[in-house]
Amino acid sequence: MVLPMLKSVVMLIGLSSLAACSLFGGEAAPEPDYRVVLEEGAFEVRDYDALVVVKTTMADGSRSAFGRLFDYISGQNEAERKIAMTAPVLNATADAGTEIAMTTPVFQSVEGVGEMIFVLTKGFTLETAPLPTDPKVSLATLPPRRLAVIRYSGALNAGAANQEARLRAWLETEGLQPDGPAEVAGYNPPWTLPPFRRNEVLIPVRID
Repeated sequence: MVLPMLKSVVMLIGLSSLAACSLFGGEAAPEPDYRVVLEEGAFEVRDYDALVVVKTTMADGSRSAFGRLFDYISGQNEAERKIAMTAPVLNATADAGTEIAMTTPVFQSVEGVGEMIFVLTKGFTLETAPLPTDPKVSLATLPPRRLAVIRYSGALNAGAANQEARLRAWLETEGLQPDGPAEVAGYNPPWTLPPFRRNEVLIPVRID
């Protein structure tokens, strides 16, 4: 079923309710805009615009990678800007001390060591995003992409391989050509109960 639409879901959790809500699947940040161009059951194909991201290697493990990126949005950057844990107001030209909102999902690759990526909120560019102070952390721009997606719950990586296989089989039946390696995306804090987590496997799709 073809369903052109624009989806912009804002998910906000205050510090006072963060732990209680996120145990049951509450999400902590705004989600990048995307357009759904195909939907069938558990599967979607989405178009994303270009995204400004901050990234780091996972060579020393996902926990260390997450820590470096979290430190960046918590103020370990040249502008000393910090993450907002309540409803953020984004101001790309604000002075040092202005909060940066963390968006979901957090991306990481399925295969190999790969990288972990945080997507910065809409309005940031490579020129206006504060520079990282950690040499293992860098800014980049993801180009506009079409992504095939399957959603699942539970542990992020435990089910990723099976879900990737399902997604690739669906792409084949739809005559869609993969255009890059698979990624996994997590939308919830790590203390969220596994049955209530939102995870996704994403595969870039060639646009003819």
